[in-house]
Amino acid sequence: MSKTKGILTIMLAAIIYGFTPILGKLTYIEGSNTLSLTFYRSFLSLPILYLILKVKHVSLKVTKQEFAKLSFLGILGPSLTALMLYGAYNYISVGMTTTIHYIYPVLVTAVCIIFFKEKISKEKIIAVILSTIGICLFFEGDLSENLIGILLALFSGFSYGAHILFIDKSGIKGMYPIKFSFYSCLASSIFLFFFGIATKTLVFEMSVIGWLYTILVSILVSVIANSLMPIGIKHVGSTVTSIVGMFEPITSVIMGILFLSEPFTFKNMIGSTFIIIAVLTLTLAKEENVENIIK
Repeated sequence: MSKTKGILTIMLAAIIYGFTPILGKLTYIEGSNTLSLTFYRSFLSLPILYLILKVKHVSLKVTKQEFAKLSFLGILGPSLTALMLYGAYNYISVGMTTTIHYIYPVLVTAVCIIFFKEKISKEKIIAVILSTIGICLFFEGDLSENLIGILLALFSGFSYGAHILFIDKSGIKGMYPIKFSFYSCLASSIFLFFFGIATKTLVFEMSVIGWLYTILVSILVSVIANSLMPIGIKHVGSTVTSIVGMFEPITSVIMGILFLSEPFTFKNMIGSTFIIIAVLTLTLAKEENVENIIK
Protein backbone atom coordinates (compact mmCIF):
# COMPACT_ATOMS: atom_id res chain seq x y z
CA MET A 1 0.00 0.00 0.00
CA SER A 2 2.82 2.45 0.87
CA LYS A 3 4.49 1.82 -2.50
CA THR A 4 1.24 2.51 -4.35
CA LYS A 5 0.74 5.68 -2.30
CA GLY A 6 4.26 6.83 -3.11
CA ILE A 7 3.89 6.27 -6.86
CA LEU A 8 0.51 8.02 -6.98
CA THR A 9 1.88 10.94 -4.93
CA ILE A 10 4.86 11.46 -7.24
CA MET A 11 2.68 11.07 -10.32
CA LEU A 12 0.31 13.78 -9.04
CA ALA A 13 3.21 16.13 -8.27
CA ALA A 14 4.73 15.58 -11.73
CA ILE A 15 1.39 16.22 -13.43
CA ILE A 16 0.99 19.45 -11.43
CA TYR A 17 4.49 20.60 -12.39
CA GLY A 18 3.74 19.80 -16.01
CA PHE A 19 0.31 21.45 -16.04
CA THR A 20 1.04 24.76 -14.26
CA PRO A 21 3.18 26.20 -17.09
CA ILE A 22 -0.04 26.33 -19.12
CA LEU A 23 -1.67 28.46 -16.42
CA GLY A 24 1.49 30.56 -16.25
CA LYS A 25 1.38 31.29 -19.94
CA LEU A 26 -2.31 32.23 -19.67
CA THR A 27 -1.48 34.83 -16.98
CA TYR A 28 0.66 36.67 -19.56
CA ILE A 29 -2.44 37.12 -21.70
CA GLU A 30 -4.26 38.60 -18.69
CA GLY A 31 -1.62 41.28 -17.99
CA SER A 32 1.12 39.49 -16.05
CA ASN A 33 4.73 38.90 -17.04
CA THR A 34 7.61 36.55 -16.21
CA LEU A 35 8.87 38.37 -13.10
CA SER A 36 5.39 39.01 -11.68
CA LEU A 37 4.33 35.38 -12.04
CA THR A 38 7.56 34.24 -10.37
CA PHE A 39 7.12 36.73 -7.51
CA TYR A 40 3.46 35.97 -6.83
CA ARG A 41 4.05 32.22 -7.07
CA SER A 42 6.25 32.48 -3.98
CA PHE A 43 4.62 35.43 -2.19
CA LEU A 44 1.01 34.22 -2.29
CA SER A 45 1.98 30.83 -0.86
CA LEU A 46 3.51 32.30 2.32
CA PRO A 47 0.27 32.67 4.37
CA ILE A 48 -0.77 29.10 3.53
CA LEU A 49 2.66 27.64 4.34
CA TYR A 50 2.79 29.62 7.59
CA LEU A 51 -0.66 28.38 8.59
CA ILE A 52 0.33 24.77 7.91
CA LEU A 53 3.44 25.14 10.08
CA LYS A 54 1.36 26.62 12.91
CA VAL A 55 -1.24 23.85 12.70
CA LYS A 56 1.53 21.24 12.69
CA HIS A 57 3.25 23.03 15.61
CA VAL A 58 6.52 23.23 13.68
CA SER A 59 8.95 25.85 15.00
CA LEU A 60 10.01 28.58 12.59
CA LYS A 61 13.37 29.01 14.31
CA VAL A 62 16.49 28.55 12.17
CA THR A 63 20.17 29.24 12.79
CA LYS A 64 21.98 32.08 11.00
CA GLN A 65 23.79 29.51 8.87
CA GLU A 66 20.55 27.77 7.92
CA PHE A 67 18.92 31.10 7.09
CA ALA A 68 21.84 32.05 4.82
CA LYS A 69 21.62 28.70 3.00
CA LEU A 70 17.84 28.91 2.66
CA SER A 71 18.09 32.48 1.35
CA PHE A 72 20.63 31.41 -1.27
CA LEU A 73 18.43 28.51 -2.32
CA GLY A 74 15.38 30.78 -2.47
CA ILE A 75 17.16 33.09 -4.90
CA LEU A 76 18.67 30.25 -6.94
CA GLY A 77 15.61 27.99 -7.23
CA PRO A 78 12.25 29.79 -6.94
CA SER A 79 13.75 33.02 -8.33
CA LEU A 80 16.42 32.53 -11.01
CA THR A 81 15.29 29.09 -12.19
CA ALA A 82 11.64 30.12 -12.38
CA LEU A 83 12.47 33.44 -14.09
CA MET A 84 14.39 31.69 -16.85
CA LEU A 85 11.87 28.87 -17.17
CA TYR A 86 8.84 31.17 -17.36
CA GLY A 87 10.80 33.57 -19.57
CA ALA A 88 11.39 30.80 -22.09
CA TYR A 89 7.61 30.46 -22.55
CA ASN A 90 7.66 33.86 -24.30
CA TYR A 91 9.83 32.45 -27.07
CA ILE A 92 9.18 28.72 -27.42
CA SER A 93 6.36 26.30 -26.61
CA VAL A 94 5.61 25.01 -23.12
CA GLY A 95 6.34 21.44 -24.20
CA MET A 96 9.71 22.34 -25.71
CA THR A 97 10.66 24.49 -22.70
CA THR A 98 9.83 21.86 -20.10
CA THR A 99 11.48 19.04 -22.04
CA ILE A 100 14.74 20.97 -22.49
CA HIS A 101 14.67 22.09 -18.85
CA TYR A 102 14.18 18.51 -17.72
CA ILE A 103 17.61 17.42 -18.93
CA TYR A 104 19.17 19.06 -15.85
CA PRO A 105 20.51 15.71 -14.51
CA VAL A 106 22.45 15.28 -17.76
CA LEU A 107 23.72 18.87 -17.62
CA VAL A 108 24.86 18.47 -14.02
CA THR A 109 26.68 15.26 -14.91
CA ALA A 110 28.45 16.99 -17.79
CA VAL A 111 29.63 19.75 -15.43
CA CYS A 112 30.88 17.16 -12.95
CA ILE A 113 32.81 15.37 -15.68
CA ILE A 114 34.41 18.55 -17.06
CA PHE A 115 35.10 20.49 -13.86
CA PHE A 116 35.30 17.81 -11.18
CA LYS A 117 37.04 15.17 -13.32
CA GLU A 118 34.55 12.43 -12.55
CA LYS A 119 35.03 9.09 -14.27
CA ILE A 120 33.05 8.88 -17.52
CA SER A 121 30.88 5.76 -17.57
CA LYS A 122 29.22 4.23 -20.60
CA GLU A 123 25.81 5.32 -19.33
CA LYS A 124 26.92 8.94 -18.96
CA ILE A 125 28.28 9.04 -22.51
CA ILE A 126 25.04 7.59 -23.89
CA ALA A 127 22.96 10.08 -21.88
CA VAL A 128 24.94 13.12 -23.07
CA ILE A 129 24.78 12.00 -26.72
CA LEU A 130 21.04 11.26 -26.62
CA SER A 131 20.18 14.53 -24.89
CA THR A 132 22.26 16.55 -27.36
CA ILE A 133 20.54 14.88 -30.31
CA GLY A 134 17.17 15.49 -28.64
CA ILE A 135 17.82 19.22 -28.24
CA CYS A 136 19.00 19.53 -31.85
CA LEU A 137 15.76 17.96 -33.06
CA PHE A 138 13.84 20.89 -31.56
CA PHE A 139 15.66 23.42 -33.77
CA GLU A 140 13.10 24.33 -36.42
CA GLY A 141 12.59 27.36 -38.62
CA ASP A 142 14.52 30.53 -37.79
CA LEU A 143 17.13 29.69 -35.15
CA SER A 144 17.49 33.35 -34.18
CA GLU A 145 13.82 33.35 -33.13
CA ASN A 146 14.06 30.27 -30.97
CA LEU A 147 17.60 30.62 -29.66
CA ILE A 148 16.75 32.91 -26.72
CA GLY A 149 14.00 30.58 -25.49
CA ILE A 150 16.19 27.51 -25.89
CA LEU A 151 19.05 29.13 -23.96
CA LEU A 152 16.70 30.27 -21.18
CA ALA A 153 15.31 26.74 -20.87
CA LEU A 154 18.83 25.26 -20.82
CA PHE A 155 20.11 27.70 -18.20
CA SER A 156 17.02 27.09 -16.08
CA GLY A 157 18.07 23.43 -16.12
CA PHE A 158 21.60 24.37 -15.01
CA SER A 159 20.20 26.57 -12.24
CA TYR A 160 17.84 23.89 -11.00
CA GLY A 161 20.63 21.32 -11.10
CA ALA A 162 22.80 23.61 -8.96
CA HIS A 163 19.82 24.06 -6.64
CA ILE A 164 19.51 20.30 -6.14
CA LEU A 165 23.25 19.84 -5.64
CA PHE A 166 23.35 22.58 -3.01
CA ILE A 167 20.44 21.07 -1.11
CA ASP A 168 22.20 17.72 -1.12
CA LYS A 169 25.59 19.08 0.01
CA SER A 170 24.55 21.91 2.34
CA GLY A 171 23.20 19.75 5.15
CA ILE A 172 19.63 21.10 5.21
CA LYS A 173 17.88 18.38 3.22
CA GLY A 174 16.56 16.90 6.47
CA MET A 175 14.57 20.03 7.31
CA TYR A 176 10.77 19.74 7.49
CA PRO A 177 9.59 20.19 3.84
CA ILE A 178 6.97 22.89 4.54
CA LYS A 179 9.46 24.85 6.67
CA PHE A 180 12.06 24.58 3.91
CA SER A 181 9.51 25.75 1.34
CA PHE A 182 8.38 28.66 3.56
CA TYR A 183 11.85 30.18 3.96
CA SER A 184 12.73 29.49 0.35
CA CYS A 185 9.59 31.31 -0.83
CA LEU A 186 10.21 34.13 1.66
CA ALA A 187 13.74 34.78 0.35
CA SER A 188 12.49 34.54 -3.22
CA SER A 189 9.66 37.01 -2.56
CA ILE A 190 11.96 39.62 -1.00
CA PHE A 191 14.54 39.34 -3.79
CA LEU A 192 11.97 39.46 -6.60
CA PHE A 193 10.02 42.33 -5.04
CA PHE A 194 13.00 44.69 -4.90
CA PHE A 195 14.26 43.51 -8.28
CA GLY A 196 10.82 44.06 -9.80
CA ILE A 197 10.50 47.54 -8.29
CA ALA A 198 14.01 48.51 -9.44
CA THR A 199 13.38 47.31 -13.00
CA LYS A 200 9.74 48.49 -13.03
CA THR A 201 8.61 45.07 -14.23
CA LEU A 202 6.46 44.02 -11.26
CA VAL A 203 2.79 44.10 -12.21
CA PHE A 204 0.17 45.10 -9.64
CA GLU A 205 -2.82 45.18 -11.97
CA MET A 206 -4.21 42.16 -13.77
CA SER A 207 -7.63 40.97 -14.82
CA VAL A 208 -9.64 38.95 -12.31
CA ILE A 209 -8.98 35.82 -14.34
CA GLY A 210 -5.26 36.64 -14.35
CA TRP A 211 -5.22 36.83 -10.54
CA LEU A 212 -7.13 33.56 -10.28
CA TYR A 213 -4.63 31.82 -12.56
CA THR A 214 -1.74 33.27 -10.54
CA ILE A 215 -3.19 32.18 -7.18
CA LEU A 216 -3.82 28.72 -8.60
CA VAL A 217 -0.22 28.43 -9.79
CA SER A 218 1.04 29.48 -6.35
CA ILE A 219 -1.09 26.94 -4.50
CA LEU A 220 -0.45 24.08 -6.89
CA VAL A 221 3.34 24.52 -7.12
CA SER A 222 4.60 26.17 -3.93
CA VAL A 223 2.18 24.49 -1.54
CA ILE A 224 0.97 21.18 -2.99
CA ALA A 225 3.54 19.82 -5.48
CA ASN A 226 6.60 20.90 -3.47
CA SER A 227 5.15 19.08 -0.45
CA LEU A 228 4.12 15.92 -2.30
CA MET A 229 7.58 15.07 -3.63
CA PRO A 230 9.27 14.39 -0.25
CA ILE A 231 6.32 12.17 0.72
CA GLY A 232 6.71 10.14 -2.47
CA ILE A 233 10.46 9.78 -2.05
CA LYS A 234 9.93 8.52 1.49
CA HIS A 235 7.72 5.66 0.27
CA VAL A 236 9.42 4.52 -2.96
CA GLY A 237 12.93 5.99 -3.05
CA SER A 238 14.75 8.15 -5.57
CA THR A 239 14.88 5.66 -8.48
CA VAL A 240 11.10 5.21 -8.77
CA THR A 241 10.62 8.94 -8.08
CA SER A 242 12.85 9.88 -11.01
CA ILE A 243 11.12 7.47 -13.36
CA VAL A 244 7.56 8.48 -12.40
CA GLY A 245 8.69 12.14 -12.49
CA MET A 246 8.97 11.78 -16.27
CA PHE A 247 5.26 12.56 -16.33
CA GLU A 248 6.22 16.24 -15.99
CA PRO A 249 7.62 16.92 -19.49
CA ILE A 250 5.10 14.53 -21.01
CA THR A 251 2.24 16.40 -19.29
CA SER A 252 3.58 19.78 -20.48
CA VAL A 253 3.77 18.60 -24.06
CA ILE A 254 0.24 17.16 -24.01
CA MET A 255 -1.26 20.20 -22.23
CA GLY A 256 0.46 22.58 -24.62
CA ILE A 257 -1.21 20.80 -27.52
CA LEU A 258 -4.64 20.59 -25.90
CA PHE A 259 -4.95 24.07 -24.32
CA LEU A 260 -2.60 26.32 -26.33
CA SER A 261 -2.82 24.59 -29.73
CA GLU A 262 0.97 24.37 -29.80
CA PRO A 263 2.42 22.48 -32.77
CA PHE A 264 3.99 19.11 -32.13
CA THR A 265 5.69 17.32 -35.00
CA PHE A 266 7.05 13.82 -35.32
CA LYS A 267 10.52 15.36 -35.12
CA ASN A 268 9.62 16.96 -31.77
CA MET A 269 8.28 13.64 -30.52
CA ILE A 270 11.56 11.88 -31.36
CA GLY A 271 13.51 14.70 -29.68
CA SER A 272 11.42 14.41 -26.51
CA THR A 273 11.89 10.65 -26.52
CA PHE A 274 15.68 10.97 -26.80
CA ILE A 275 15.82 13.43 -23.88
CA ILE A 276 13.58 11.31 -21.65
CA ILE A 277 15.62 8.18 -22.41
CA ALA A 278 18.83 10.12 -21.67
CA VAL A 279 17.59 11.27 -18.28
CA LEU A 280 16.24 7.81 -17.48
CA THR A 281 19.54 6.17 -18.46
CA LEU A 282 21.53 8.54 -16.27
CA THR A 283 19.15 8.22 -13.32
CA LEU A 284 19.19 4.43 -13.34
CA ALA A 285 22.97 4.35 -13.78
CA LYS A 286 23.50 6.63 -10.77
CA GLU A 287 21.17 4.56 -8.62
CA GLU A 288 22.88 1.33 -9.61
CA ASN A 289 26.26 2.79 -8.68
CA VAL A 290 24.95 3.82 -5.28
CA GLU A 291 23.41 0.41 -4.66
CA ASN A 292 26.67 -1.31 -5.61
CA ILE A 293 28.62 0.85 -3.18
CA ILE A 294 26.16 0.03 -0.38
CA LYS A 295 26.42 -3.68 -1.11
